[in-house]
Amino acid sequence: MKNNKLAYFFLMSIMLLVLVAPSVIAQDMMYSESPMLASQVEAGELPPLEERLPASPAVVEPFNEVGKYGGEMSVGFTGSNPGWGGLWYIAGWENLITWKPDFSGIAPNIAESWEVNDDATEFTFHLRQGMKWSDGVDFTADDIMFYVNDVLQNADLNASGGADWLPESQRDGFTAEKIDDYTFKFIFPNPYGSFLIQIPTWSGRHITWFPKHYLTQFHADYNENIAELVEAEEGVEDWVSLFNKKASGPSDDTNNYFNELNRPLLFPWLPATTLAGGTQMEMVRNPYYWKVDTEGHQLPYIDKIIGVSYQDAESRTLAMASGDLDYVKDPGDDNRVLYFDAMDSGAPIQISANIGEQANENSIQFNWSANDPVLAEIFSNKDFRIGMSHAINRDELIQIFFFGMVEPAQVAPLEGPLYNEQLATQYLEYNVDLANEYLDKVIPDKDADGYRLRPDGSRLSIIFSVSNDLTYGTDWPDIAEVLIGYWDAVGVQITLNSMDDDTYIQNRTDNELEMTIYTGEGGPGITPILDPRYYVPMYGQFSMFSNAWFNYRAEFPDSVQIEPPQYIQDAYDQWLEVQSAVGLDNQIEKMKVVLQTAADNFYVIGLARPVPGYQPYSSRLGNQPDGWLAGWNQGVQKLTYPEQWYLKDQ
Repeated sequence: MKNNKLAYFFLMSIMLLVLVAPSVIAQDMMYSESPMLASQVEAGELPPLEERLPASPAVVEPFNEVGKYGGEMSVGFTGSNPGWGGLWYIAGWENLITWKPDFSGIAPNIAESWEVNDDATEFTFHLRQGMKWSDGVDFTADDIMFYVNDVLQNADLNASGGADWLPESQRDGFTAEKIDDYTFKFIFPNPYGSFLIQIPTWSGRHITWFPKHYLTQFHADYNENIAELVEAEEGVEDWVSLFNKKASGPSDDTNNYFNELNRPLLFPWLPATTLAGGTQMEMVRNPYYWKVDTEGHQLPYIDKIIGVSYQDAESRTLAMASGDLDYVKDPGDDNRVLYFDAMDSGAPIQISANIGEQANENSIQFNWSANDPVLAEIFSNKDFRIGMSHAINRDELIQIFFFGMVEPAQVAPLEGPLYNEQLATQYLEYNVDLANEYLDKVIPDKDADGYRLRPDGSRLSIIFSVSNDLTYGTDWPDIAEVLIGYWDAVGVQITLNSMDDDTYIQNRTDNELEMTIYTGEGGPGITPILDPRYYVPMYGQFSMFSNAWFNYRAEFPDSVQIEPPQYIQDAYDQWLEVQSAVGLDNQIEKMKVVLQTAADNFYVIGLARPVPGYQPYSSRLGNQPDGWLAGWNQGVQKLTYPEQWYLKDQ
């Protein structure tokens, strides 16, 4: 790859292109629809457009130009999960509130407007009047109340009573109140200043996820004959598993709805066929979608999405690079040169720059709460982690895996309002002597082969668990192998256990992960507040350095749970103060305290600052941004408003 191309790409990736946010209210305008839907109206198969749109549709300003209707867009993924493969982020992710495209703040979405009281304990939301589910039934405050009363607070469906957006400090005393058909209020027992920046993220997905009119038939409190449905449905054991299957939640989330074609949705495209063991599935436009462009054209522009499943990432990459696909999510760092060379050689693709929410290319996590108490004691000793960090030759790793483009770093926020120099730069020096000095403080004894011993005299042997089938982690097993070599040189025996992600998740639930490599979220701007998984022990399932402690805090069902020590609970309590702080300035100041504690405790080991992202897409795909924030927790492709993408050659 040419140096000037890399330099240009890097510059594009460290800036956010300022895009125009969606308008709040559709002014008086004439509405129009796709020919596909117009023909269905003419045939009497659909009501007229004015009866399908809300009184005030959300207005999306196209990124480059008003698009045109028609065509099929092909999206490639690997495996059997279209959602995680990309379609959840392209054809889903409709929360109460959304992000402005430049990530400068929040914008109306399903909620047309809202008010917050002075101490941030009451949030009143106004829904769009006349907005409808994909089956034509009105979406109202009753759907929100059904979620809160019958899903969130139903002990069978949700044993903990909590949610990603409802932390423990807010559960006791939280209530929801219906004010009228299109207005509801959330009332929290304590100030919750960060609520409005949590619900546009992954955390807020469930609030608008449950159509009451459809799902009550699968709910034991509403259907006295529920046992008959359970018996008739293949693969379910009770009404809870039936509900989860039909609702795709609250525990199954992004995949099941691709298999439940009758389930009403609020998304721009709807599943029309399933994979069913094959290689393709189809999604079609939602005739009741509630967004329009600035000229009144009902969105989306594209008629259909064809999801194409590939057995491996290599096949998908070749298909995208040759122009057989229109889009892929997570193209893979190791394919960067291939895609740029393909574009330079005339392949019908373009490449945009993006910034992830990463703070680091990877986090290396030792499980302080491991089932083995000896390992737990070793891992929770800061000197052990310091020694293991000094044993890593980051400059070499960066040349091998990260194109020599970035600097060594620990997992820490990028330069900006939450930057902490200590957290970012400590213990980075590659120094085998220094590594041995720190490790000798914890595990000084060695056997005849030079490997370090546990306190009981047996060889210390650590299992390094790595997911090997994630599209965003294709190089993790290779990175792990190189790291194992570095640590072997300081007498620490580590064995790679490369596994599929389903097995990995089960091992995580059972607290059988001794150490792992994972992502490095929490980088630019305020993203550390939105996803502090590596700065806050017990924060979530991906805070795997505190795995069983999280299970204990969250009362995670069917998992190994271990009560955390007090200093860990104190660190988590600091995070709760961030959540409750009123006003972003106060949240930032309290988050700085959290980050300083993280710096002092050195929870996880980082490798390097994140490599600038890139996104290949078909040359025929219009309204793509030149640069954008591709943070997972912010919605990735959803920040580019896929409903305003269009196909140029239709």
